[in-house]
Amino acid sequence: MKNILKDVRLEYVRRACHLDTELIQSAQEGKRVDASLKKRAGEISARRGEEQAEREALLLSEELRRMPVEESFPYREPETLEDITAAFPGCVPPVFTERQLYDRILGAWLGRAAGCLLGQPVENWERERILGFLRASDNYPIARYMSSEVDDSIRKRYGVKDEPGAYGNKRVSWVNNITCAPEDDDMNYTVMGLGILETYGRDFTPMDVAEYLTMQVPVFMTCTAERVAYKNILNGILPPRSASYGNPYREWLGAQIRVDAYAYVNPGNPGAAAAMAVRDASVTHTKNGIYGAAFCAALIAESAVCKNAGEAIDRALAYVPVGSRLYEALAEFLELCGGAKEPEELIRWIHSRYNERDLHDWCHVIPNDMIICLALLYGGEDFARVIGLAVEAGFDTDCNGATAGSAFGMMYGTAAIPEKWTEPLNGKLMTRIGCLGRTEFASLAKRCLELAGK
Repeated sequence: MKNILKDVRLEYVRRACHLDTELIQSAQEGKRVDASLKKRAGEISARRGEEQAEREALLLSEELRRMPVEESFPYREPETLEDITAAFPGCVPPVFTERQLYDRILGAWLGRAAGCLLGQPVENWERERILGFLRASDNYPIARYMSSEVDDSIRKRYGVKDEPGAYGNKRVSWVNNITCAPEDDDMNYTVMGLGILETYGRDFTPMDVAEYLTMQVPVFMTCTAERVAYKNILNGILPPRSASYGNPYREWLGAQIRVDAYAYVNPGNPGAAAAMAVRDASVTHTKNGIYGAAFCAALIAESAVCKNAGEAIDRALAYVPVGSRLYEALAEFLELCGGAKEPEELIRWIHSRYNERDLHDWCHVIPNDMIICLALLYGGEDFARVIGLAVEAGFDTDCNGATAGSAFGMMYGTAAIPEKWTEPLNGKLMTRIGCLGRTEFASLAKRCLELAGK
């Protein structure tokens, strides 16, 4: 097996090679990124790999972090936990029977795993490549999991490979290569959320999240913002500074893929789910990265009591600060959804505004939250269409498939997820969080059910 520690695993904790992302992020936050800053960043990036360049990159990142937002910036984006949660609406949690609630929670776990599995093999593929492969393998629109057992001509044309896998899996997670739901950061983080709740209780703090992250999650099972925060914590840079110090990925979607367990233990109580999500997200993300986490937690919690996705999305939007970029973008997008008959029209609209070839756009909360909303709205009560749209749209395919599948499962329960999507999972998930190894979805759902009653 090829050793990729230096060239791949350490990539996200290097500063000099990602200064371009920091400049984009700072500009989007309303800071004045002028030509002189771009010139300095370019000179530093040209010397990437040198120790001095790394030191200079961190100094420039810190200079940008301390830079004030320009007065002309049209958005008002709260940063502290108290300010973010201050406008959360109140609600009265509903009463479920134990059987009803267990079925919804189990449905959410299975829906998340299926959506994640569908999107994992084509993560990092551009949309044109995804659609080409789907059409060539007679699977467009998506009706089943993707397999690498296709004609050699298709394999060659679309670069289909079976090795190496990601996240510790020996093989790429095509459906023909698995015996259960394979390990993935999206699924690991759901187990992590459950572990945080069991270890520290419902009133856990950001410091508790920082401790659990560094004690129970292997460092290279993390990506981007989480990996930077992990390094910061080990160096004594604790929350909330762990989220911003030298971290250009602070508004990417890493935090929102960690929140599902908080919704599972708060069905119909989006305020509690979103508040937990905010505390967790603040360890690794800032501003819109945190708002995206609150939105997804509220969306999944609302799905337990709403009649359809449109209602759940509208209610969840109340947990995003009205003056933020995320709120404005989602409000505009949802208005377009009201007048568009075909999802393809909206997918093209997203791609016209966000560049999937730019890693910052590809992983930012805004375009990916739009895709989650689109998948749920246009997929309706058809599970295959929901996770299919989430993956066909491109961008972060496994994350979006997982979140959309989770919300669907919470809303409609296990019976609405066809057996062809659950059978390959064999009722089990592979995860190294908490040293679990291969564990049963039924057990995970029962653990959530117990916490939901407290």
